[in-house]
Amino acid sequence: MEPLHLPTTVGETIDRVQTRNTPHDLSAAQKSSENDTCLLAPLTLVHSPTVAATHLQTPAKARKEYEEACAALKDKKTENVEKHLRKAVHEYPKYSAAWVTLGQVLAARQQTDEARSACSQGSTADSNYVPAYLCLADIAAREKAWDEVLKLSSRALELDPATNAVAYEYNAAANLRINKLEDAEKSALRALDIDKNNSEPRLHFVLAQIYEAKGDRANEVAQLREYLKFAANPDDAAMVKQYLSALEEAGK
Repeated sequence: MEPLHLPTTVGETIDRVQTRNTPHDLSAAQKSSENDTCLLAPLTLVHSPTVAATHLQTPAKARKEYEEACAALKDKKTENVEKHLRKAVHEYPKYSAAWVTLGQVLAARQQTDEARSACSQGSTADSNYVPAYLCLADIAAREKAWDEVLKLSSRALELDPATNAVAYEYNAAANLRINKLEDAEKSALRALDIDKNNSEPRLHFVLAQIYEAKGDRANEVAQLREYLKFAANPDDAAMVKQYLSALEEAGK
């Protein structure tokens, strides 16, 4: 049977199913009351240890422009988002959250070089800002630059090894792609351990791929079943159900 090829990003973790509010969907931005950002998925799940202190230093005018960008994202007025984000970073060039949000918006428009530049500015403005490295990892993953994904996700994990499920997910995907299966499984399991609420069901997808690569059919099936418990997109779920059925039939 043909190997399983499932959703895009963690770059191109698997090729077809869009299991989460994909980075290409600008309406997927979510306002976080914890740090007053509106990053796009998957960075909505990331908490940076430095963001609160940085936010306190942000001038009011820059904050206001960022809030306007967040409101425009929420209202799907995407033509205004970039304008407000660029004003925010003009007012305060060290505004890491604004740089990263801008990078995600540009990446969603396939403006890859500009997106990479914006996310890099986020890491330059604050070398401890975790989302900046994961923004860059996301871009690298979509380009299938897996060594770069591994390096960037490892940097994010150096900064936050305890709560960063998304970085472990990228790390697992990168290790899978370079055939370091034990490291891939270890990172994916660590991500699941952190993500106890299954807010990122695609993790089960990553593990299913890892177990497929290891020839572990039973665990591959188990992880696909776990994915189906939490999958939100009915088209994705239908495709996985079809694949799972064929997989189980082949195993009889």
